Amino acid sequence: MPPQDVVLVGHMDFFFNPVAEAAVAKGHRFVRYKTPADFLADKNALATASVAYAVGYCPVSRDAMSRAPNLRAVICPWTGTDGFDGRAATDLGIIIGNGQFPENTESMAEATVLMILACLYDLGGSQARFREADDWAVPHLTARMLKGKTIGILGYGGIARGVVERLKAWGASFCATTRHPPADATSVRFLPLEDMLKASDIVCVLAPFTDETRGLLSGARLALMKRGSILICTSRGGIIDEAALLALVNDGHFGAVGLDVFEKEPLAKDSPLRGLKNAVLTPHSVGHTREMRERMVATGVASVLRVLEGEPPLYVCNPEVLGAWRARWKKT
Repeated sequence: MPPQDVVLVGHMDFFFNPVAEAAVAKGHRFVRYKTPADFLADKNALATASVAYAVGYCPVSRDAMSRAPNLRAVICPWTGTDGFDGRAATDLGIIIGNGQFPENTESMAEATVLMILACLYDLGGSQARFREADDWAVPHLTARMLKGKTIGILGYGGIARGVVERLKAWGASFCATTRHPPADATSVRFLPLEDMLKASDIVCVLAPFTDETRGLLSGARLALMKRGSILICTSRGGIIDEAALLALVNDGHFGAVGLDVFEKEPLAKDSPLRGLKNAVLTPHSVGHTREMRERMVATGVASVLRVLEGEPPLYVCNPEVLGAWRARWKKT
């Protein structure tokens, strides 16, 4: 097999070093860009590349891919591929790959359940009273049970299904909004977005970030949620209008919010979101478990090597290209 070029984009050595080492061990070459800005600064970054392995927010445009005649796949270590032009890749016969392995979905489902319970039981408030005042007296009860609540879900992929599976035994009911409701989801009512928001005591945002979901939860839509309800977002921050959310929280509309993701990351030190007393905020890592990381590294290495050997990566986002792709690249 002739040597091929692998382009790596990202600063996290624990994800990218093993891929580079595996490629070199097979006789291939690699180029590493520590940041998307470094990658964009090199107009010829993909000129000879067979595979690009990059953080999902790295802008990989139609123009860049169209000037890469050897490019077989653009792969992200994790699930979100927001920066990759998926439509262009499909038009050009290039695979978009990601990390849809079970530990990823399962960790995020568990973390979303954690967020729900932390908000319902006012875990942050209880900790603050204990740490700041050693206050054992409870002036007024803030905790609420999950039993009997309606959980609404925006998006119905693997993480959403994992949340439903884990919470069915808790006595909650479920409704969801998705473009393609599955026929076998007997535990869930599928509703239009506005109806789902009105019906829910807790809304979990689990949809991918796309042109269609950008800013989907506007101020007007957020205001449809019940007063005292809870909003959880563990998918992507750009789906929610943060300014509108902040105004509604300050107005007392929400009982609590749980956010692992934000419109701009990292969240600014002076962001007013940081001052909300009824918010659980985590730095886009609430579901990042050791098990997930180990599987993510192994999946990345395997996927890149498979592409170099003429096989598709382990997880393909645009399977419609596979027929023509295999015909072109099989065992070359």
